[in-house]
Amino acid sequence: MSKVMTGDAGLTDAGFRAVAELCSHRQSNDIDYLERALATGLTGTSPIVLEFEQAIGAVYGVPHVVAVSSGAAAVMAALKGFDWSPGQEVVVSPTCPICTVLPLLQHGLVPVFCDVRPNSFGLCPDDLARLISPKTCAIIEVPMWGYPVAVDETQRIAAEHRIPLVLDLAHAHMTSLRGRYLAHYGDVACFSTHDCKFMSTGEGGFVMSQHEAVASRVRSYTRFGNLDGKSPGINLKMGGLQAALGAARAPLLEQHLAIRQGHRQKLKALLDNGHFRELPVTPGGSPSGYALLLQAIGHDGRDLVRHQVSHGIPSDIHKYDNRPLYEYPLLAKYSRHCPNATSLLRSLTTIPLHPDLCEDDLVHIAHVLNRYRSESIEHAYT
Repeated sequence: MSKVMTGDAGLTDAGFRAVAELCSHRQSNDIDYLERALATGLTGTSPIVLEFEQAIGAVYGVPHVVAVSSGAAAVMAALKGFDWSPGQEVVVSPTCPICTVLPLLQHGLVPVFCDVRPNSFGLCPDDLARLISPKTCAIIEVPMWGYPVAVDETQRIAAEHRIPLVLDLAHAHMTSLRGRYLAHYGDVACFSTHDCKFMSTGEGGFVMSQHEAVASRVRSYTRFGNLDGKSPGINLKMGGLQAALGAARAPLLEQHLAIRQGHRQKLKALLDNGHFRELPVTPGGSPSGYALLLQAIGHDGRDLVRHQVSHGIPSDIHKYDNRPLYEYPLLAKYSRHCPNATSLLRSLTTIPLHPDLCEDDLVHIAHVLNRYRSESIEHAYT
């Protein structure tokens, strides 16, 4: 096992500083919106839910938004915007959260794991082309931690084969590519508003689409098939209290974006350590600042993860032990050799950038990371 040399041998417990993993998301007018929800209705069909959907649509410039109960519910509902039969295949990367793939299994669809581009979470176009078959009913692109991917290329391939492109943007609120939000590149886009995400309603999410027919089918599925007995569906609606928080917070997304991007730039300016780098940003793309992704150079990134966590800096890699999805028992039968995905996940760590961080937090994070050294550098991971 490799050993981390921190260079902080003199650091005492009294000097330990814990950096907050999440921000509060609390806004001054949350209570006003919650009181409006209490006065006008708490169900998923109450006026405050429509207000939230319209507020989100206005931010993204997308006409059709359907509020749902979670990010996984968003994926599950989004797939019902298109025609397919159980047993058909959905191409997706093995670097995405398992939350993206579980809805496929619930629908009776088969995940087909596509490798990613080197040093990117975007689908490898060459591998994607090899995997598309008459059984393919959808392609899912999943940018992670707010970093853009070359979704325009994926969109082109999907369009050539007339296959719907679903974007799981649970991590990619406000992420853009070539001046457009990523949501504009898919036939349908899914978001999470869980408390750990870029914006929070506690639990929840939403689906958005440029296509009225797709959105109509999605909404019907989340409302028991509109209870008309003609099409299937379940209850995936967002409740009024969650929607009230979303309606209060949606207009502040651009301000939230500016703060996170500012933290990213400040922290990058403070970092000076040749043992890691920021994950390369897709040309023409703009990260949202959901997190800063650092990539270990020439050695196992878990060394860097252990170092930062031991000094009070949280990491999603430490929290979730990110690895290719086909390594989990539930998905082992779908295993496929994806070397870029394996290498990528073994190289990374995440650094928080949320709005509650202060200048001292950023200085502390930079101090800890700049003192990082690893004895495993000469043993390049494979």
